[in-house]
Amino acid sequence: MRGFLFGIIFNAIMNEDIKTTSIPTDFISSRNANRGILKLEKLEINKIISLFSRAFRASLQAVKNKINDAVGVGTSGGNFGKNRNSRLFIIFIAVVLLGLSFYLGKSLNQNSTNYNDDRPLPSATKARQDLNKEFKFPLKDARGEDLSEIKYVIESAELQDSIIVKGQRARAVKGRTFLILNIKISNNFTQGIEINSRDYVRLLVNDSKELIAADVHNDPVAVQAISTKYTRLGFPINDSDKNLMLKIGEIKGSKQTIQLNF
Repeated sequence: MRGFLFGIIFNAIMNEDIKTTSIPTDFISSRNANRGILKLEKLEINKIISLFSRAFRASLQAVKNKINDAVGVGTSGGNFGKNRNSRLFIIFIAVVLLGLSFYLGKSLNQNSTNYNDDRPLPSATKARQDLNKEFKFPLKDARGEDLSEIKYVIESAELQDSIIVKGQRARAVKGRTFLILNIKISNNFTQGIEINSRDYVRLLVNDSKELIAADVHNDPVAVQAISTKYTRLGFPINDSDKNLMLKIGEIKGSKQTIQLNF
């Protein structure tokens, strides 16, 4: 097949295009005349492009004629089984079309493959208590002067055996669990702020006087101007811990108590 196409192009150049193209006398090197090798030396770029363009069109027409002849032989000439070249040519075309259809089908199948969602599933909640407790705290500048206030809302408390931290699941060991607080912070100031949400919450367990700070957090929490940000706080506790209480307030201010009943 490759020899067939090469012969078409060669004949198109030698028999057709050379007749219609002005070629300098030194186009064929005398040193290579016996071998019939063309040596391009002074032919202008536009003539070369025109030469090969016409040769390519002639080769395409010859291929088209070859296909028509092969089909004609098989349908009307009755010599399909006797013309070996025509039969091989049609087999070649069939193999090419089969391979192309297989490749396209494989590509379409890969593109239509279902998207694999590898995001971690939400943590299972063992117990939940809706709180919806709202607190307001002053927003101060570096000199301690009040600029505005933030609204700090504890929406709910949950008990979970695992928690998602920075896209990764952290699991509690046997006998331990996480107390999770879902918090909403609203900034009414005309500038963005950053606050440590864990500074406003402490936990008491088993009637102890020890105040426990959150180990799981997203601090510092950035809250843009005139906007609301959702965040979470997590406290690792024992499964056996009872009488859970939250102390809410500024570090140096008074605290309010929230009793948790799981």
